[in-house]
Amino acid sequence: MKSTFLNKTLVILALGAITILSSCQSTTPFTNTVRKQYNLDDAKLKKMQFYISTDITLQRGERGENSQELDDEGKLVVSSSATLDNILVDAKTPGVCVKILPGNKLAISFFESDDQYLVFGDPNNRGRYNLMGAEWKSGKGKINFGGKVYYIMPGGASAYLKFEMKKVKDYKTTTKKAKGRTIK
Repeated sequence: MKSTFLNKTLVILALGAITILSSCQSTTPFTNTVRKQYNLDDAKLKKMQFYISTDITLQRGERGENSQELDDEGKLVVSSSATLDNILVDAKTPGVCVKILPGNKLAISFFESDDQYLVFGDPNNRGRYNLMGAEWKSGKGKINFGGKVYYIMPGGASAYLKFEMKKVKDYKTTTKKAKGRTIK
């Protein structure tokens, strides 16, 4: 009786281990090949969870007003002001597709607003979907983000889209135990 219970327990544990090991998840670069291979139309793309490969820093600066005054001691005081906005997107930050753009481009938002998105694409069908910018100079890219001009700081140019793929293999195992047979 105990050996039957033990055998059933071992079979259940083996099936569980096979299920866990066969449903491995991996992060994969998003490419046009993947898009075509799995027939990822606009509706499917908008339901996928995307991730960014590396850290990105967007930066925007504005100069304020300059003023000149004399202080109480008769010294000329020249003051200027400026603002610097930084937006950070860490590697592996999840994002969603909010628009499909012409030329193999996707608008991916890592923020609460659908108007704040980054464009990734592979217009020349060379491989993965990379971060796109209007202009690139010295590793800095110029983009429109949320209606304002920002610059992608060096290092962000290598960012690309990734997604998780879960491969499930369905194994079915049956076990029969021979009861034995005697002469009648």
